[in-house]
Formats: sequence, structure tokens, C-alpha cells
Amino acid sequence: MNKSFGLFFLVAFLSSCGIKKTVTSTSPSVLLKTTSEIISEVNSNRHYPIWLSLNGKATITQNDQNITATIRIKNRKDSIIWISAIGPFGIEIIRAQLTPDSIYFANRINKTYWKKPTSKLRDFVKFEISFYDVQDLITSNLKIIKSNYMLNINELGYYLNSDSASYFINSNYRAQHAKLIDNTKTIELKQELYHKTDGFPRKITLEVHSDQYFKAVINYSKVEFNNAEKIIFEIPDSYNEIK
Repeated sequence: MNKSFGLFFLVAFLSSCGIKKTVTSTSPSVLLKTTSEIISEVNSNRHYPIWLSLNGKATITQNDQNITATIRIKNRKDSIIWISAIGPFGIEIIRAQLTPDSIYFANRINKTYWKKPTSKLRDFVKFEISFYDVQDLITSNLKIIKSNYMLNINELGYYLNSDSASYFINSNYRAQHAKLIDNTKTIELKQELYHKTDGFPRKITLEVHSDQYFKAVINYSKVEFNNAEKIIFEIPDSYNEIK
């Protein structure tokens, strides 16, 4: 199960920016901008609530195995990310906690746990990734990676395409669809069903094609901003530590 959630964090590596302008079509529904202006708008159009609480259902497919779980996520800005996955009959499967310095993970089924420095996230996702990258993913604040892009514009928004990455950016300058290509691995992220009041997506789809297939679809049923949350991460004495 922790491998599935490790893959989930992979997309949080999206960072930095890029430059190149090639406009092939335009529409009065969106403003005509250069690629660098669009990227600057996206990477600066980010909002971090002091507290964010997310509840929803996740369907995870890995190869031929399907897992359905209730997901609870709590994030205190720049401080802590707490995640719990609850399976059938209300039984918690895993609980994880991430801080800028450390990762804590408890497997409720196997009654095991481990603690590692945050730098070890790289061992799970095979990229350099930080607490703040994960926070960007959870808070729907994706950035755009560095590359030379071809730019297309239509009435829906902006499309940036390169050999290694592509994005669809909506008229509100949010990276709604991202696709990364790394040799034999393709990672695709879609954010949908943006709420009219708070602008936060209620549906997230992550799909990974590599030597193994992975897909996660999360539908959030409850999103709360700036309500202080109680965060508990306790390891029972009966649990065995994995070094």
C-alpha cells in the first residue's frame, strides 16, 4: 500500500518554469500572452490557506489490483501534512505524516511503522522532492517545469507542449491538466470539477504508465479552509519498527 501512496506523491515534483513562444490560434475568450507570461501567471497564481482539510473517496488501480478507500488529508501551511486511508468497515489502513524534516508512516494492517528524513522521499518516487512540493500537490498549486514549449490558444485556455511535458492551463491560469514524459515513464494529472465559490478542484486523477500501471482517482466530498485541526500521530507499543 505504501508503494501506491509513494507513486501518488510523484507528481508533486512539478516545479520551475520555461520559455518559448509559438502561437497557432487565438480567441477573444482568453488574453493573448507569451509563453513566459502564461507560466509566470500560473506559478504566481497560488493560494495557501493556513489550514486545509480534505475528505473524499479514492479508487487506486495498480496493475490488476483495485483498492477503494476513504481519504482524509490535513495540511497546516509549511508545517505538516497528515494523511489517513480508511478501508471497508471503517478500518484504517495507513496513516502518514510529513513535515519539512521527517516522514512518519504507520501500516495499521501489518502493525509496522517507520520514520525517515524527508530527503528519503526520493527513494520512493525516484525524483528529488520536498515537503513543499507535496504541499503544492495537495493544495492544488501545481507549477510548470522548465522546458521549451509550443503555445496554442483557443476559447478554453492555453496549451503548452514540449517533448518532455505538456499542460492545459484554463482561463483562470490554473494548470488543470499536466503530462510528463521521462524516457519510458508517462505521468498524467487532471484536476476537474472546480468549485465555483472557492476555485478548488473536487476531482483529481493521476495516471502513471511505466513498467507498472498505476491510477488514482480521488473525489473530494468535503473541503474546508482555515479551520484549525487536531493532528494525532501515535505509534502503539505493539508495532514493529521497519529500519
